[in-house]
Amino acid sequence: MGCESCSGGSCDRDKTGLPPGMLSEYNLNQSPAEGSLVWIEVINDGNTIMMNDSSKEILGKLQEISDGRIFGVIFGDTELKVLYGEIFSYGVDTLYHIKDKKMIQFQPEVYCEMLVDLCNRVMPAVVLMGATPRGRELAPRLAASLGTGLTADCTELKMDGRFLQMTRPAFGGNIIATISCDHFPQMATVRPGTFPMPEPMIGREGTVIYRQYYGSNYKNIISSERIISVDYDITRAKILISLGNGIKEKESVAVAESIAKKLGGMVSCSRALVERGWFPQSRQVGQSGNNVFPDIYMAFGISGSIQHKAGIGPAKRVIAVNIDPEAPIHEIADISVIGNADSILKEMNKLL
Repeated sequence: MGCESCSGGSCDRDKTGLPPGMLSEYNLNQSPAEGSLVWIEVINDGNTIMMNDSSKEILGKLQEISDGRIFGVIFGDTELKVLYGEIFSYGVDTLYHIKDKKMIQFQPEVYCEMLVDLCNRVMPAVVLMGATPRGRELAPRLAASLGTGLTADCTELKMDGRFLQMTRPAFGGNIIATISCDHFPQMATVRPGTFPMPEPMIGREGTVIYRQYYGSNYKNIISSERIISVDYDITRAKILISLGNGIKEKESVAVAESIAKKLGGMVSCSRALVERGWFPQSRQVGQSGNNVFPDIYMAFGISGSIQHKAGIGPAKRVIAVNIDPEAPIHEIADISVIGNADSILKEMNKLL
């Protein structure tokens, strides 16, 4: 049978009935997804309104690894207008402002519903947010609603065109896994503090698009209390004095606080001391606590379980003080001191 699309009218069609090469030239099954969408987390305690640092870090990384369009989305009322210039300075091209007074408080069901609607309209190739407490609650809900995968707690991102490679610790931090998603959007949360804080491009401009929520998923929040204070966030500490089950004297907590003050650091702990009631859960390091990224991590009386080590993977230098020379913490320590943690804390405080 002849082909009318050929000059000779005699070429052979393939099994699809289309001229040779047409499917490779016009791939109708290819997703049109483009660009990256970032949920920009806003800290609003009634007195201060600012971008969460994790959102800035993600935007800076996107500018480094991708030349695609960057979409941002924020939730709140007119008070967020003061952030527009800063958001654009970190690389956002188009900012979607979901504008509603009720959005000032975190509403995961509503946020998710609006993000799904936005993803269906924008069709981003990548969706990113910080692995903050709110991000950890929102991201899996959004991924399930979009029917896509989620790589959580990433420590590295790379892009090849529209395709994202996501790297994260796995199996308690014993291996590093690089993961890719086989369809769009590709979703990931990023560990706060993983990427350097970018320099803002002062004067950069972008487009703001307002959207309104008309759904009915609002929850009435009767009371709200911020447990982790902004001025004591162990994930931001460059020096951490961390106490574990090997600490037997409660007075050592005050000694550790004294050392941290002298060194310009903070005090954290293992799960054991949270269970004793010596520290709030916000000070806990590990898989069930916080991931920390200090330059120096001093572990006093911490045995070094897999769950705890998973929280200190990116630490630049680990110093372990433990009376047990076989404690697992010594496996990752740059310096190991074998001795009584309470006594060494006291001596260290005197020396400083």
